[in-house]
Amino acid sequence: MDRDEKTAHLEWWANQRTCLARLHVRVTATAGAGEWEAVIPPPLDHGTFENLKQLIDTDPCLTLRFDDSTVEVQAEDFDDNVGHLRLAAIPTS
Repeated sequence: MDRDEKTAHLEWWANQRTCLARLHVRVTATAGAGEWEAVIPPPLDHGTFENLKQLIDTDPCLTLRFDDSTVEVQAEDFDDNVGHLRLAAIPTS
């Protein structure tokens, strides 16, 4: 299986001018799948974990920003572990 790991940022935007959160992540993608596993290093403290969980529960759509591109994705946590997220590209119309 062809896998590619990169660093990126996850961003939650309220509107075009207001970024609610920006997190450094390591993402691993399976070639051609349009899905990633994101790991947020280092492990999150309890307050950050709760805030991030609330953001995902409220609006799981965010921006995955690489050095040279961005992808709109939908996030879900793995087994209530917000430090590990499953990301799926949102199809553009």
